[in-house]
Amino acid sequence: MTIAFQDYLRKIMTKTIAIVSRKGGVGKSTICSNLAVLAVNATVLDCDDQATLADWGDRRSQLYPQVISIAAKRAASYLQTTKTEWNFIDTPGTLDGGVIEVMKASDFVLVVLRYGQFELDSVSTTLSAIQVTGKPAAIVLNHIHPNTKASELIHDLEAAELGIPIAPIAIRLRTDFQNAAVQGMGVAELSKSSKASQEIMQLWQWLQQAINP
Repeated sequence: MTIAFQDYLRKIMTKTIAIVSRKGGVGKSTICSNLAVLAVNATVLDCDDQATLADWGDRRSQLYPQVISIAAKRAASYLQTTKTEWNFIDTPGTLDGGVIEVMKASDFVLVVLRYGQFELDSVSTTLSAIQVTGKPAAIVLNHIHPNTKASELIHDLEAAELGIPIAPIAIRLRTDFQNAAVQGMGVAELSKSSKASQEIMQLWQWLQQAINP
């Protein structure tokens, strides 16, 4: 098998997931880092000016996921150089040309939504941009209060007919996510038996099936 053919196989087998939201503070970086930890053989492209995941990566002791800080407008070309099975792109809380190019270069777009009227008002622009790219996508609810019935919120979003699937797993606001981030870890590395770990692992399982039906 030639090196060129190996590179070809790698490119067609590698999957790239863009984590997006037009609003900041919805927990994109938390979702991105924890999914990448579960994927193991992964590269994270941190396109946010705040460099949250780049700092998180500096605190890690493990080799994977690799974390690269890069501008969104350069992310698409950088993807051609990655050698991991999974790429995760943490985008800034905006919807400029760079983010749209990231979505076009991805295999799947995961929209992180914090349930609230302002967030619902702003998500339509993001969904319109995704439709233009033609990429498969889904919405995941994040930062849900632990006592809230997530199934009811998911049902409400499905009834709103937003045009893309709603992940059946919502991620609740739990201190384990912050505790893990401080240590440069994912919640599954902190404790696989925690509720936070169970939720993010269920989301990862669902996401893999959505990408590879």
